[in-house]
Amino acid sequence: MKYIIINKWQIPNSKMKPNYYLKEVVDSLEIANAKLKAYQIIENDKNDNYFIVPFNENALLLTEEVA
Repeated sequence: MKYIIINKWQIPNSKMKPNYYLKEVVDSLEIANAKLKAYQIIENDKNDNYFIVPFNENALLLTEEVA
């Protein structure tokens, strides 16, 4: 299974919606965890958070605009 590393940027206590950025797609959970730790170490901006999300290449996701 593949995993996506997502960067969420949001100012705390702000009414602005968060921004999400795709950082990387990796092939294993071990690699995803290692890269997540590396991103967290090198990131200086406290408004950035990183998450690992399972990624199924065979699944089709529709946005509200399409659905």
